[in-house]
Amino acid sequence: MRIFGAGKTEAKASMEAKASIEAKASVEAKTSGDEMVTVICNKCKKAMKVEDNIVKEGLFEVEYRFGYFSKKDSEVHSFDLCEDCYDSITKDFLIPPEVSETSEIL
Repeated sequence: MRIFGAGKTEAKASMEAKASIEAKASVEAKTSGDEMVTVICNKCKKAMKVEDNIVKEGLFEVEYRFGYFSKKDSEVHSFDLCEDCYDSITKDFLIPPEVSETSEIL
């Protein structure tokens, strides 16, 4: 979950969840507008370090659009995981994720 200045969130939330997010954002926000204030792990609620709109630690971002033949047809689900939560989830996979190296980090 990403929280931006002025209580804006990246994903749509229910009215109750949105009120909770905005209350948290109003406490954490140091600036206003579209600057990212914090990213929160959806599994453990860890607030990840953000400086100058850049997340300064391991972050696994997911945005998945469900297609036809799914029970979630046309829904878009998004969430963020800290590196520790990503590791705890993937360690239980029977087939591990494919891992490759990159020479350029954006």
